[in-house]
Amino acid sequence: MLKNINKIEVGMRVKQIKELPRFNYIGTEFEVTEIVDSVVMCKNGMMGFGLSENDFFAYFESVKSVAKQEIEFMTIEIVDGIKTTRKGLLTLVELPNGSQGASKPLPQDKYDAQRGYDIAFLKADIRADEKVIKMKKRKLEELRKF
Repeated sequence: MLKNINKIEVGMRVKQIKELPRFNYIGTEFEVTEIVDSVVMCKNGMMGFGLSENDFFAYFESVKSVAKQEIEFMTIEIVDGIKTTRKGLLTLVELPNGSQGASKPLPQDKYDAQRGYDIAFLKADIRADEKVIKMKKRKLEELRKF
């Protein structure tokens, strides 16, 4: 179990070991994302929370980290005007219109290049759609002025 705030580091993994009122996720792992004024902030893919140092020590313990999957290369590929950059586990996609999307697996996920591309592409495509909607809203406002 953790003994003092100095041993808590941003990025470390912890799991709940004792039930908290209205927060019963015993065995669930979280990542420490921030430590501010003796409040430890944690999250996982679904939820986040903040606890005082005392509560943190009483209800959570450190989880030994499994070695992260490291990929030490960078590739840049352009196909049909779509630029794909892979650097380590990060995948970036840039569409011909300049819209960008990025994806990176969670620490517990296995790296899958195609899934990373699909997620990054979809995020870029959503941003492109948002740009079109914003442009159309501006045009609509201009037309309403007359």
